[in-house]
Amino acid sequence: MRAIVGPLVIVALLVALWFRFFGGNPGGISDAEYSRFKLLAPPKLLYSCTRKPTSAALLRMRKECAKSGRSGCEQKAYEFGEAKTETVVGFVGAPETSTYDELLQDAKRKCAEDSGSMGTGILTVLESNKD
Repeated sequence: MRAIVGPLVIVALLVALWFRFFGGNPGGISDAEYSRFKLLAPPKLLYSCTRKPTSAALLRMRKECAKSGRSGCEQKAYEFGEAKTETVVGFVGAPETSTYDELLQDAKRKCAEDSGSMGTGILTVLESNKD
């Protein structure tokens, strides 16, 4: 029985440490910002918006690459598109007049806007509280 207790205590400590450092924060946001999000009154929404470069930006890169006479421009443009993908994590809390649906629609609208050479984004809800 004693042989089992030791490893169980170690596993319990590891699990506690895991939750202490990685359990609450969904990632992509600092612990200070996540603490601010947790303090907001509901309704509130924590989301990420992932954007990739636009087709026009990738086409421009391929043309510039081809003008220089380099080979493998298609692959380089693809790799550039994957490497330049950006994900921004943000959160919103409701003023007295907003509902959860209004917050969600506003976040979707902001994420869908073009941002220079970056295209429209894909919104992912990471955490929310509707009440």
